[in-house]
Amino acid sequence: MTRFSSLRPLARIAAALVFAGAMVAWPASATAAPLPGPVTKNLTFTCEMPLIGARQVAATVTATFPEAVTAGSPIDVTGFSVAVSLDGDIVSALNLIGAATIDGTASATVGVDYNGTELGVTLNGLGFPVTAVPQDGPLGIVITGPIPGLTVKKPGSIVFTVGGGFTGKVTPKRADGTPTDLGTFDLPCGMDPGQDASLATVTVN
Repeated sequence: MTRFSSLRPLARIAAALVFAGAMVAWPASATAAPLPGPVTKNLTFTCEMPLIGARQVAATVTATFPEAVTAGSPIDVTGFSVAVSLDGDIVSALNLIGAATIDGTASATVGVDYNGTELGVTLNGLGFPVTAVPQDGPLGIVITGPIPGLTVKKPGSIVFTVGGGFTGKVTPKRADGTPTDLGTFDLPCGMDPGQDASLATVTVN
């Protein structure tokens, strides 16, 4: 009895150590930290407009990034949108061709730097819904779309930046829903130089 009684405290200590070890290991098994608030970046782009030529447009890029992820887990970017403001001259040109609404699709480039290696990423499948054209400007449109998750297998850091530009395909339509004589046109836009395009840095543990 004495020998077994003396082993009981050791058993309790061993059980406590196992429990403590499980508690320490738990955070390492988590795949991602909680998401911080959205990142908002105000930028200007110059777009080649039909009829009126190059025009500067203001854009607000918004997205939410995780602060950190575990290697091998996807980096999920949520809440992505680009709010674009078209000025009065652009709106006047749309009215001139009889446009009551506009809608379209878009693709955008994103800068992704993984441990010093630059990766070119193009986001396709973006777009904006049917938006009414006012009698005078400005006209706001919001471009949204899915952002595929990026998965890396080694620890380090990934720096995300707004890419050099985006391209839209815009369809102005008359009040009866038919396209105007302009049809669907390409809208290439390049980011104006000298701006801070940084979005977020995600740590890969």
